[in-house]
Amino acid sequence: MAEEPKKIGRVVVDRNLCIGAATCVVAAAEVFELDAENKAVMKLKGGTKNSGPAEKKDLESDAIGDDMLLTAAQSCPTRAIFLYDEEGKQVYP
Repeated sequence: MAEEPKKIGRVVVDRNLCIGAATCVVAAAEVFELDAENKAVMKLKGGTKNSGPAEKKDLESDAIGDDMLLTAAQSCPTRAIFLYDEEGKQVYP
């Protein structure tokens, strides 16, 4: 029997890798937007926006699916979005 994939627990945007391509915004506008420096940031509860690390439960849209987060991360041409499972292990890239 195949092992159940781990749930995404944390998201980080590496601002040094981000080039402002905005593919993450297209894939998951509920979570990502570009800031004044044209870098991706995550929308968090309470109106805060930053590049993380952010717990998935703290995202403004906490109902977002792991598949949408993964699609957004995979869409990034510089692989600037890092996803970690609930145990802290990196699952992407």
